[in-house]
Amino acid sequence: MTITNSAAKTKSLGIYVHIPFCVRKCAYCDFLSFANRDETVHRSYACQLSTELIGRSAVYGNKYSVDTIFIGGGTPSLLSPILIDAILDTIYARFRVEGDAEVTMEVNPGTVDGVEHFTELRNAGVTRLSIGAQSFQASMLRFLGRVHEAADVTRCYALAREAGFENINLDLMFGMPDERLDTWKADLQTAITLNPEHISFYSLQIEEETPLFGEIMNGKYTPLPEIDDRLMYHHAIEALCRAGYVHYEISNAARPGFASRHNLKYWSLDDYLGVGLGAHSYINGRRFANTNIWKDYMGADEHGALTMWSHENSQRDDIAEYVFLGLRKIEGIDLSRFRRQFGRDFWEIYREETHMLMERGLLEHRDGILRLTRLGLDLSNQVFVEYI
Repeated sequence: MTITNSAAKTKSLGIYVHIPFCVRKCAYCDFLSFANRDETVHRSYACQLSTELIGRSAVYGNKYSVDTIFIGGGTPSLLSPILIDAILDTIYARFRVEGDAEVTMEVNPGTVDGVEHFTELRNAGVTRLSIGAQSFQASMLRFLGRVHEAADVTRCYALAREAGFENINLDLMFGMPDERLDTWKADLQTAITLNPEHISFYSLQIEEETPLFGEIMNGKYTPLPEIDDRLMYHHAIEALCRAGYVHYEISNAARPGFASRHNLKYWSLDDYLGVGLGAHSYINGRRFANTNIWKDYMGADEHGALTMWSHENSQRDDIAEYVFLGLRKIEGIDLSRFRRQFGRDFWEIYREETHMLMERGLLEHRDGILRLTRLGLDLSNQVFVEYI
């Protein structure tokens, strides 16, 4: 296990590890995942992940120090802790991992059966958990097609604490058809009472080619009115801030010092390497993605054969991405830092678009910082599209 000093003069890198397996596919999910509980398949996939990591390390291992690792999916907690340990061992053996690296793993509350499971994950090197609660209401969980019950969330959370985890995120979802504001308030209060270090709160997105989209198109469900969705969103911000959380990104709040370091890389245009089926990367101005075809991924014998597409960002690409991703952060964009990073004045590039958005009340500029207004948070996609 090679651990670097965080002060080492190398660029930092986040590593995302994609685990595509689930107990079953949720009705709203359009992520690259599928139902598979076969441990033999899990082992084969973990071996192929290690093969890819070894290949990628030959290119990036000596150029970067890894300060965040995120194991997502899918449902990573379907894999045995032994396989998670093997994947992390490969990363530590082949990359320069910082001593205080944030190592996150997503957990479905219905897939963990005891404190030993969490203890083994901690021993493997996982330092942060993201528990997919989504809701504490039985009717909402049934609607979403989740495999767990409300009681499983509190049990899972208690087991994680018992195992010694001190950095836990709870994922919540709101805006389901027929959901009431009082129900959402109750979910938030339950989550706040548990006192996790981080809470994510996402509005239900109805994506094409999901079972839920088909059910809505067939009239089985009626989407929640936008005004009700926005009431729920702003209540979440107010309730979380009152409870001492810092609202630091459109859909994320954390106790001071517990913002997701890995996700901040995405919103700050920092380098990250994605490994696994269909995983995406952004490194040194280049975006690339692995194949999303199972047999091609599992049959690749070198990392170069995995790449499905690649794009070299122009400076204009990087500038656009820096702006619309950076505006997701509540702190906004420091325009002096923008100039240092790109050697150009923000206003020379985006004066017309930005003034129009400010006149509409969607952006505010104060003390050299550009950020979304309260209205801009609600209409953020209308803001982002102006910078693409």
